[in-house]
Amino acid sequence: MTLNPKKICNKFLKINSEIVAQISDTTDAFPFYKNFDRPIFILAPPRSGSTFLFECLTKFDGLMYLDYEADGLWWEIFPYDRLSNPSDYVDSNEATSRKIRMLKERIYRSVVSNVLIKRNEDISKWEQLQYKIGIKPIRYIDKTIANCFHLEVIEKVFPDACYIFLIRDPRANISSMIEGWAYIEKFGKPQLTYIIQNLKSTVYHWTYPAPPNWTDIVNQPLPVICAWSWKQHIEYVLRFFEKRNKEDHLIWVRYEDLVESPEDTIAEIANRLSLKWCERVREYLKNPPLSRTTISKPKREKWKEKNYRNMIKILPIV
Repeated sequence: MTLNPKKICNKFLKINSEIVAQISDTTDAFPFYKNFDRPIFILAPPRSGSTFLFECLTKFDGLMYLDYEADGLWWEIFPYDRLSNPSDYVDSNEATSRKIRMLKERIYRSVVSNVLIKRNEDISKWEQLQYKIGIKPIRYIDKTIANCFHLEVIEKVFPDACYIFLIRDPRANISSMIEGWAYIEKFGKPQLTYIIQNLKSTVYHWTYPAPPNWTDIVNQPLPVICAWSWKQHIEYVLRFFEKRNKEDHLIWVRYEDLVESPEDTIAEIANRLSLKWCERVREYLKNPPLSRTTISKPKREKWKEKNYRNMIKILPIV
């Protein structure tokens, strides 16, 4: 006879509310049954407005998320030093059943811990226990930029995932990448600095996710490096979806539409994702704040002021 852990736990939860309250006070309860419901992954190159989109969508009820990108959870299972030429790409063959289980457990546990810390008083002891032992379904949303290079693994871990592909005018996007390159504390990959120090490089550190073969480009000027990196993020996503029939799971969004018509754009996304529109979202979109990763205030065609000559030079690359 096959035991169903979910049914067993639900039956237990109905036995005694006092026991439930006591057990749910144990913050290190181990989640043994991971339950994700149509997780949402925002895919985008660096500096394309994904944080702004993410912050808009997290205002919907029912979505659970981390306050940071999930790079650390991936590095715990797929560390850079596992590869002779480290990068953020993870091949599907690396996703063994054990590593898939580990990734789901760590994401679930991290998300639940984040929610329980923020909303502890709003969640009953009963629900807290269900979350802690992993039987409470969660609708997870993630905007980790390196997921552009994780898609084959994400497909195996979350076969019912939904994807939002955010694209932006490459001139503005790459200009913003150039502007953000120096902010290593925000966007950098200090784990890769030791590699750059042993190369003939024009940069002293690597910023943003590292595509495969990134070491081949570090001898180029920074605008060329950023243009190449932007192109790699875009092409990995496009190649992944070209090989699969996932149009029902993929939503295309233009950054320009998002900033010019935020309410209409978010409403369309919400409809595709079966998210319930609410007044809190509407009020937020009337005057949304700058995203937490903003470096300089957004401005139409800002790239012309900051990097016009560089953009003209690298346009053939993109």
